[in-house]
Amino acid sequence: MRRSWGYWTRYKLDLLQRYLSAFTSTTKNKSSRIVYLDLFAGQPDIVDRVPKIPRDSSPRLALCVDDPPFTDLRFFELVPNVTSLRQALTLDYVTRNWLVYEDSNASIGQALADLRFSEARSAPTFAFIDPHGPHCKWQTLESLAAHKGPPRFTMKVELWMLFPDSLFSRLMPKPGEVLPAEDAAITAMFGDGAWHAIWWALRNEEITPEEAREEYVNLLRWRLETELGYRWTHQLEIRNTLDAPMCHMLFATDSEAGHRILSHLYDQAANEFPNMAQDARRMRDSLQLQESGQFDFFSSLGGIEALGGSVGMAGSAEHFYEHQRAEEPRFHDRETCPYCL
Repeated sequence: MRRSWGYWTRYKLDLLQRYLSAFTSTTKNKSSRIVYLDLFAGQPDIVDRVPKIPRDSSPRLALCVDDPPFTDLRFFELVPNVTSLRQALTLDYVTRNWLVYEDSNASIGQALADLRFSEARSAPTFAFIDPHGPHCKWQTLESLAAHKGPPRFTMKVELWMLFPDSLFSRLMPKPGEVLPAEDAAITAMFGDGAWHAIWWALRNEEITPEEAREEYVNLLRWRLETELGYRWTHQLEIRNTLDAPMCHMLFATDSEAGHRILSHLYDQAANEFPNMAQDARRMRDSLQLQESGQFDFFSSLGGIEALGGSVGMAGSAEHFYEHQRAEEPRFHDRETCPYCL
């Protein structure tokens, strides 16, 4: 059964498709092998929530890149989805070099070791990390960053990951309550408990919820740059049809070409995303009118056309995104936070 997703998932996957094509094109002269890793591959088939249009999942998008194609693809998923993913890919891509591993946090070490003992050991490698919550552990990111050895030999694995910062406001307790069970998962995602200082500042009303989300994002970017040694990191906020924050898409790379391409894509996204949200709201409202016996043909048609097409590539003289480096965290190992001791 296909799982339905909101318009932001289609937009995210469109950005992924465009970057993957650029990634293979810019790295094809550096190696005969090009590697794709999908750490939370999900179901093989998905469908837009509004309208009900089937879409290619991230594994299928990666397998469809063809100029040039990825030579080695490794997917990771939890049981029981891992079985349906294997079956679907076997049916449609039997001739391609791909494998499905269980649970990326548990098996990433083995998967990377397998690549190191193959012809793809020094190949340009891209990792798509798209969990539904704080499920990607810092140790997994460390393994990816260390996969190819010292930077003087080759560039680290590029990372493009969903960071669910908006979940923190729902998971974290109100003043006077104790930290919940999710505390361990969030700490594992950051790699240590430094994030508690941000939560403590929010609890004491030193910062707003919006500022706290930015601090969480900055902290992870700072660690990617300073602890894992990535030269550039980027952030793009994704918001829903109610204009509420959902998550950030974070990107980390050592490649100047990747840095420039992603800057361009994020600039386009920052321009186009609000219009797509408006189109999705219009489509949702039109479908609700139809269900109630009313029908607004022209607004419905406009919404369908807007949602059915791909994200535009038109250029613009105005820039909507500008890369800024992560800053040293404002709240880090504060002695006043009892959870940071």
